[in-house]
Amino acid sequence: MPPEDRDDELDEESYVKADHRASREAEDAPPEPEEAPAESEAEPTDEQLPEITVYSLLRMSIGMYIEQAWVHLGVRMDPTRNRVEQNLPCAKVAIDTVEFMARQLQPDLDANERKDLDLALANLRMNYVQRV
Repeated sequence: MPPEDRDDELDEESYVKADHRASREAEDAPPEPEEAPAESEAEPTDEQLPEITVYSLLRMSIGMYIEQAWVHLGVRMDPTRNRVEQNLPCAKVAIDTVEFMARQLQPDLDANERKDLDLALANLRMNYVQRV
């Protein structure tokens, strides 16, 4: 067959069959797990993590309940629904819970923390009364 007639045909002499499946599997395979760190590296020291106490948990919880109170008062957007909605019964529960937890936290509060917490509670209560 003359060369001008073989335009669309493969040149069988230059064509090489290759099986690339093995190299693709190696690329798709998850990376080899790294060796576990030595026991001294795996365990955090006391200097790395703050001590978790009842008071530190109360502080975190109070912050979450304050945020929920603002959401249920309709002042802030609900991040789970991406909209502002008012739910006053839930707001009241959140405010009452903040008040209770603040009383429990009183022995561990300094003057500035006590002032900030009292101000937050006063603002929540005032906003609640305005909406009822």
